Amino acid sequence: MGTSHLKLSPARDAKVISALRVAQKKLNRFFGIKLKLPPVVLLQSRQQIDELWGKKTESWFCAWTKARTIYVLDPKVFAKESDHTAEQFWPVLVHEYVHLYYHAVTQSNKPRWLSEGLACYLAGQVKKNPAEADLISLNSFFNEGGKKVYGIGYYWVKYLLEKYTQKKLLQLIKTINPNATIRKFAANFQSIYGFALTKSSLKDLVD
Repeated sequence: MGTSHLKLSPARDAKVISALRVAQKKLNRFFGIKLKLPPVVLLQSRQQIDELWGKKTESWFCAWTKARTIYVLDPKVFAKESDHTAEQFWPVLVHEYVHLYYHAVTQSNKPRWLSEGLACYLAGQVKKNPAEADLISLNSFFNEGGKKVYGIGYYWVKYLLEKYTQKKLLQLIKTINPNATIRKFAANFQSIYGFALTKSSLKDLVD
């Protein structure tokens, strides 16, 4: 994220605060921790986003977190300034709140597929099944993000929560820290779930 001369203040939007309070109860229960409501900065244009990031951003990119604060396009301009519908603002808001919980537990955003997949799942952002070649390339999305990571992460988080338990997933998440590596994570994953994160193992599950 680049530097900017923009001076932005957290919003006091009643609907936004209400939506976060509803999500807060659910997320406190899921993660087993309590977080305060975060400040939310409502951005007014794609130009503001580009200025904050110091680069031209893609039209799907509309929100992020930084320093325990949520930055998101204002619902009034959400559809105009992104390729999302106006109704998608609310799930996106919750998605970013999930990231704050994930970071509070792990002090990390790794693996990206798990962080993004869990945020999509808990925010109710249902994703279409990605191509098998992408699904079995899970380790490629440990450090890397991009548009594909959401569908891939959603697929595997949904699989792990529905096939196994929330307890197991939280056990895995609690092994993650700022020094997490693909190798350490893969070892912890196999210890908890009993199968490896190799392409051949994942292919068997997808098939």
